[in-house]
Amino acid sequence: MKPTKKRKNTYVITTSVLADLSLFSACRSTPLVVVELNGKKVNQDTGWKAGTEFPNPGASDMVVAFKQLQPIMGEKLASTIVEYLDKETNEPVAMLFPTNDIMYREDAGKNFTNRLNHATRQDLKRQMSVREKYLKKLAENQNQK
Repeated sequence: MKPTKKRKNTYVITTSVLADLSLFSACRSTPLVVVELNGKKVNQDTGWKAGTEFPNPGASDMVVAFKQLQPIMGEKLASTIVEYLDKETNEPVAMLFPTNDIMYREDAGKNFTNRLNHATRQDLKRQMSVREKYLKKLAENQNQK
């Protein structure tokens, strides 16, 4: 067997926009401005920042939790969304948010990990454990107050 490559897209977004992004919580998705995609800066020198639609409740929960997560996780991790792709079609199957919420396609079902290759499944587990560590730290800090 040959080694497999991770099939994913990593989005780093910015929450510093004029609108209150929490207003989108009742919508199907939240438009977020992507500043980095797969480690490369997204060029938006037009004066207007285009929003990319991300599914709710994951995106809206991320926006609401950002101010609490940012001091603990760091700005980059607190604003990173990882999109995992199907091993055969390269279509998006699931998204992992900094809050450790996972949004997956309805047609993939709860067994969406079956549609990921080995390297991608391993990456998903690792990314979730990294976020879980910070979320536990946040919970401990809130319990001490």
